[in-house]
Amino acid sequence: MIYCPSSFVISPYPILLFFLLCTCSQGLNAQKWDTLSPIPESFTFPVVAVADGKIHIMGGGGTGGATNHHFAYDPATDTWDTRSPVPYFAQQPAGATANGKIHYFGGGYPNSGSPLDDHYVYDPVTNTWEQAADLTAPRAIHYAVTLDDVLYSLAGQGMANLCQSYDPIADAWTTKNNLPDNGFWYGAHVATGGHIYRFCGGGYTAPNKLAHRYDPDTDSWASLPMFPAATHGLRGAAIGDKIFLAGGYHDFLERDEVYIFDTQTNSYTPGTPLPLGRNYHNMVAIDSCIYVVGGHHAIDETVRFQLLRFCPYEMASSVKNIATRQPLVARYFWGKLTVQLPEGVIGTDAQLSLFDLAGRRVFFEKMPSGTGNLHESEVGDLPSAVYFIRLNTKDAVYTGKVSAN
Repeated sequence: MIYCPSSFVISPYPILLFFLLCTCSQGLNAQKWDTLSPIPESFTFPVVAVADGKIHIMGGGGTGGATNHHFAYDPATDTWDTRSPVPYFAQQPAGATANGKIHYFGGGYPNSGSPLDDHYVYDPVTNTWEQAADLTAPRAIHYAVTLDDVLYSLAGQGMANLCQSYDPIADAWTTKNNLPDNGFWYGAHVATGGHIYRFCGGGYTAPNKLAHRYDPDTDSWASLPMFPAATHGLRGAAIGDKIFLAGGYHDFLERDEVYIFDTQTNSYTPGTPLPLGRNYHNMVAIDSCIYVVGGHHAIDETVRFQLLRFCPYEMASSVKNIATRQPLVARYFWGKLTVQLPEGVIGTDAQLSLFDLAGRRVFFEKMPSGTGNLHESEVGDLPSAVYFIRLNTKDAVYTGKVSAN
C-alpha cells in the first residue's frame, strides 16, 4: 500500500480525489495518521460536529472556565476560521448536527457544575444561532447523537439512563426507553446504518467494556460483544459499516490503541494506533476519513491542540487493484443507474458499489461477465445529492461520481 499524499487530500474536491485515487486495502502498515493545522486554542469537553463540510469545535471548558468560542476547520484548505460564539457558557455540554444545523444543549454552569437546560441551534450558512426547545430537565456530562437526522440526547448527570429524541417540527423532546445500564459516562456513541452504537464508559477508576446497539424502530437496546478492554474516555466515528474506536484511559494510562468494529459481523479488529495516547478527545468522519480532535494527555499538553486525520482508503501498491485515473461515466434517472463500462471491464466479473458523501454504501451489485458496454442497475429512489461509484474487478478499480436530482 502506498500512502496517499496530503496534496491529494487538501484540495477543493477531497472526496472525489479519495475515490479516484484510493482503494481500500486492510492490514498493511503504510497507513498513518496525518497531523493537520492545530486547533486555535485549548478546549475541554467541547461540542465537535460536522456541518457544511467543516469540523466545528465550540464551547465547553476553556482557559479559566467555560468558553463560548467557536471555530470551524476546512479540510479543503487545512485552515481554521472564527465563527459566531455560542449563546451561553457551559462546561461539558452536548451537541450534534441534524438537518444541516448544529444543536448545542445542556452542560454545567461555569465553575459551579450546576446543570443547564438551554438548547440552541447553529446555522452554518448564515453563521447565526436561534433558540430551540429547552431540555426537559437540566443536565451535563451527557451525549448527543444524530441518527437519520433525528437528534438524540443520551444520559446526563443525575439521569444516567435517560434517552430522548428531538422533533424539530414540533420543537419538542420525547422520552424513549431507558438506556440499558448506568455506564454511559465518557464512552463512545456513534450512529451508522440505522442504529446507535455505544461502547465502554464508566468512571475514571471503574471503566467498563460494555457495548450496545439501539434500534429506533423497536426503541430498544441490545447487547453486543464486549470491547477488548474496559476503557474510560473512548471515542468513535463511523465510515459506512465500520466504526473506528480510538484512545481512552485504562490501566492507568492514556491509550493509543485503535479498534475497528464491523457492524455486519459484530467483531473487532486492531487498527493503526494513534501517534500518542489520549482521552476526552472527539472523533468525526468526513469524506471517508476519520478525524481526532483535541483531547488530553497527562504529560504532553500539545495533544489539546492536535487535529489528526486517518484515511483508510489508500492507494494499492500492486499492479492489481490500481485505481484508474479516468473516472467512470454514469447517469442516474428515475431510480436507474446507467454506467458506461471501460474496455477492461467488459466480459469480466465485477462488483458495483454506490457511496454517499459520508462514505456509506447505499447500493451493491455483482455484475455478470456477459455485460455489454452499458450496464443498467435498479438502485431505487435516492435523495438529491452527489454519489460516488466504485467498480471493482480482479485487476483494477474504476471510480466516478453521479448526481441524483
